[in-house]
Amino acid sequence: MLNLEKMNRVIILGLSTLAVLYIFIIQLNSLNPFVFSWDQVDFTLAMDRYDLRAMQPHFPGYPFFIVGGLLTELLVQTPNQALVLFNVLVYASSILPVYLLGSRIVSRPNAILIAAAIYTASYPLIIVNQPMSEGAALAAFWWYFWSIAAAESRPSGKWMLLPLFLFSVLLGIRLSYISMGIGLVYLLYRKWAKHELSLTGVFKYVVIAALFQSIWVGGLIISEGGLVNFLELAFGFTGGHFQEWGGTSVSNELSSWARLKTFLFTNILWWGIFSRTTVLMVLYIVIGIFIFLPSSKSKIYKENSFHLGALLLLAYGVWALFAQNIEKPRHILPLALLLVFLGLTVYFKKRAGVYASFLVIGVIIAQAIISSIYIQKQAVIEPAVYQLAHYLEEQPEDFVLYTWEETRVLQYLKMPYPHKRIYTYRIFLHDQGLYKGKTVYLTDSVVEGFRSQGINLDGKLEKVNTFASDKIFDPVYHEIILYKWTP
Repeated sequence: MLNLEKMNRVIILGLSTLAVLYIFIIQLNSLNPFVFSWDQVDFTLAMDRYDLRAMQPHFPGYPFFIVGGLLTELLVQTPNQALVLFNVLVYASSILPVYLLGSRIVSRPNAILIAAAIYTASYPLIIVNQPMSEGAALAAFWWYFWSIAAAESRPSGKWMLLPLFLFSVLLGIRLSYISMGIGLVYLLYRKWAKHELSLTGVFKYVVIAALFQSIWVGGLIISEGGLVNFLELAFGFTGGHFQEWGGTSVSNELSSWARLKTFLFTNILWWGIFSRTTVLMVLYIVIGIFIFLPSSKSKIYKENSFHLGALLLLAYGVWALFAQNIEKPRHILPLALLLVFLGLTVYFKKRAGVYASFLVIGVIIAQAIISSIYIQKQAVIEPAVYQLAHYLEEQPEDFVLYTWEETRVLQYLKMPYPHKRIYTYRIFLHDQGLYKGKTVYLTDSVVEGFRSQGINLDGKLEKVNTFASDKIFDPVYHEIILYKWTP
């Protein structure tokens, strides 16, 4: 019986290791060559000239991510693929902290399975393979999470500096993880409660944390010519994010219930965990059933690392629900992965037998297959905005194109024809009058924007073409409809 159990364990761990290596190789062989959103253009242009006022990238600059991309640019030919490669390499490193965190709660073999399940998760890998900072930020988050757990279990001293430094790295890659700072509050409180730190000691570490943050913030202040210029940029970006274009609870028209439903069921579950696939949904639901079935073995809720993970989940969850764009599921990636991590630790704590591992290895293999398909597809199929750009490039007549955010990509692609970003119908009417004798095109995002302003466009539009790519790669502009203006 022991030999059979040992053989099963070797098979399970071998399969999970092969799945991880397979995905890593696929990522390296399929670096995404496309830049198909406003944010991706921002990051890519910053590789050539770093300028926050020109939105290269947009505030707050993500300097550690850009530096990482500059380092990997030595290995690839294009700046956007350099950013993708940096994401891929750094994200692969996150397997180690996930394993170390898991091994604090469950057995080492089961911790390996948890790390493999986290790494092969399909939707996060799609985002990792885009030239944006989310992939590197996820990796930095797992290292930060582990460093807090490691510092808590050791005497106060040099280990306390690690989470303070890694939090600076995390925010220097992606500022929206700022709510994860609750982890440092937790750590300092635990040290104080155990009488390992006095209030003076707590204050000392708060100052050190601020000094670590000043590494990248100070650099940005210098690059912008002083504190006044930096604050002007900061307030301008913050105002736009929360009041206009950011898609937050303040600027979005969704009701509270609709926003919560989209956040939980669409973004976290259907996109973040199930990766918009029925197979993964069924597998994770089965695991969820086993998690909620009663068991006498469960002592998971006594583990400090579990408490810390739950606290980070709650803190970022509140932030993402109210202060992030609900139309972009990528903002919930830490929540999806934390839920998987916490859920699997509970699962293995309750179902410790070797046969319980077969269900998780099924998830890992399914995710590896689905992820490989998505990664390779994303690297070869042109995004809808590229299709639009090339279609119009072939049109013989003179024309002008009015877009919403698509124009940022068209600028990046250096399209030779005139294209303009337009928001209001009144300005459009005046502007298009300057192009008499030319065909006037509009994208559906512009059309929908006019309709939301109460404008009746019946009889004024002629549908010309539709361009489509996979929604999971670009939830906002995966379909672009081109119209001709016929007043």
